[in-house]
Amino acid sequence: MEETGTDAENASIDPSMLSTRWAIAERVLSESFGFDRLLPPQKKVIERLFDGRNVVAVMPTGSGKSLCYQLVSQCLPHLTVVVSPLVALMKDQGDSLKRRGIEVARLDHSASPQELRLDLKRVRSGHCKLLYVSPERFFNERFRAVLGETPISMLAVDEAHCMSEWGHHFRPDYLRLPDVVEEHSIPQVLALTATAPQRVVREIRSAFGLERTDVVKVPTHRSNLHLQCMQVTSQERDERLLEQLRKAAKSRTKGVTIVYVTRRRTAEQLAESLSEAGLSAMAYHAGLTSEQRESIQQWFLESNNGILVGTVAFGMGVDKPNVRRVIHYNPSSSLEGYSQEIGRGGRDGKATQCQTWLVPEDQVAIRNLPCSDWPTKESVERLLDRLIGQPDSFYLALGKLAWEVNLSSGVVGTFMIQLRQRGHLDLLPARYDVYRVKPRCDISEIVSRSEAIDPEAVSAIVASLVKAKRAYRVNLVVATRQYRVPRTRLVAALEELSLSGIIELESSELMHGYRWIERIARPATTVKHLLKRFDASMEATQQRIDSMMEFISCKECLPVAMAAHFGSRRSRPCGKCSTCRGEGPWDTQLNPPDSIGDSAQKAMSDAIAEYPDLFSDPIDRAKFLCGLYSPAFMRFRVNRHFGFGVCESVPFPTVLAAMRAN
Repeated sequence: MEETGTDAENASIDPSMLSTRWAIAERVLSESFGFDRLLPPQKKVIERLFDGRNVVAVMPTGSGKSLCYQLVSQCLPHLTVVVSPLVALMKDQGDSLKRRGIEVARLDHSASPQELRLDLKRVRSGHCKLLYVSPERFFNERFRAVLGETPISMLAVDEAHCMSEWGHHFRPDYLRLPDVVEEHSIPQVLALTATAPQRVVREIRSAFGLERTDVVKVPTHRSNLHLQCMQVTSQERDERLLEQLRKAAKSRTKGVTIVYVTRRRTAEQLAESLSEAGLSAMAYHAGLTSEQRESIQQWFLESNNGILVGTVAFGMGVDKPNVRRVIHYNPSSSLEGYSQEIGRGGRDGKATQCQTWLVPEDQVAIRNLPCSDWPTKESVERLLDRLIGQPDSFYLALGKLAWEVNLSSGVVGTFMIQLRQRGHLDLLPARYDVYRVKPRCDISEIVSRSEAIDPEAVSAIVASLVKAKRAYRVNLVVATRQYRVPRTRLVAALEELSLSGIIELESSELMHGYRWIERIARPATTVKHLLKRFDASMEATQQRIDSMMEFISCKECLPVAMAAHFGSRRSRPCGKCSTCRGEGPWDTQLNPPDSIGDSAQKAMSDAIAEYPDLFSDPIDRAKFLCGLYSPAFMRFRVNRHFGFGVCESVPFPTVLAAMRAN
């Protein structure tokens, strides 16, 4: 384990309080979790938290990061809030903690109104000291209303690398976390990640104002994971995979297999062919319904020899000890992603095979997929046109806005954050556009049964109810204007009515709030800046792919190469990986074609004739030929055209150059 900095800081916690915290921790660790001791990295993190310090914990997948905040939450005086983008993880950890007798609550879109009401009651009463929150819940008006004056001892930020604009899973909303820490006067922060190079760690530290001594870093590789990279042809890959999985199915050693692929179509086709060969295999990807994904995930968790063929959508929050094989049918798009994916294997400490099959042409799909987000100048101009006409304070549904201006919602969210960084916008708490109320008594009784709640706000709510099909809608804009009751009081009253069991409350259509600080005076300059920032992020994405290809070329011991990438020190070869066994080095260089061919050009001409308004920019034409989706393509179902994707095996820059040359 590597620690940055020293322990020069003096403890700011009274020694007797520190002793009490450790006594509670040892009891909970033994009685609830069944462990007699902490692992050294866990102890380092918890020592710092008990000393009243902030911590950035960089620990590999499967190393027990979650226990750090779960255990500490039971020892601090007030609530610990865990922000995580992984709903499956929150549900899985919540269910596990409840089985251990630990009070836990969660706020996410999958929880029913009844579950939310009971959980929030326990949080407000102080009986529950651990609350899981999804980002969209954490940043909106309902979270502020339901917490009320509930004090928070610590904020734990799971998947903290999402804060980095240069990370592999950037989420714009995560950049709002420091504001929430300040607003709620949260004294301590624990930021956790399994995959953060030094640049990303510096960004996390900078966001929360943390010192170098607040970082605890653990080597990213676990020694029981045996890394292999092999260059093969497509036919060899399928033959070897089937042979290997058949052999594993006959082995006495029980264990499941995860096979990672790049495309949804590949997941379905490969799972089908494995099933036809007599193996127990299922496909998992983001295109399935939530019910389908949950069912397949449960099948995997209960299986002793199943094969899960999935895209990177699978695995987040899945904790299964006996994953014996993690096979990358297609390479990962980054070492950060690869580290997380192989980290789902061998959590029981037993030897696990982590294989990557390299068909050089696979790079095309890996490099092309991020290009689906590439914005055209016209789309960015449309976005700014929509913003410039907004009043001093305004709210937007980012998904709807993205659809209208033909940008991905992630790109729109990123651009809004960048406008904030340029000093144009400030962020307001997100709010819901629609509130639905199901009274659990006669409407005429609501006011009389809620005397302890803000009577003026409750009366305004009741007077503003509009009958809908399954419930009543509350128009908070009308209620605020007509009855002169501030929106914050109305939302707080709705939450109190829900907690009291007088109504059932549902909300939908999240709106992000903004306030102009300095309006955009030179739109053309701003468009140029945003496009330049996007180009830089795309370059960073391609550099991460370059690093992944360099890694799997097997020019040096793979764990040594991984340690160097993540800023750790490791000089002794593992003796087990492909390189150490004398395999490789492999040639990962691509030799793309110089042109796209006449048939592709003809297909493009036909598509332009059929959809004349969709292809004014070469970027859109290149996306079409490479089979990449945009909101406009989905709206007009352009994927049905025979030319869609005819160049999916050609690098996007090659296709784009051909389109710009026309």
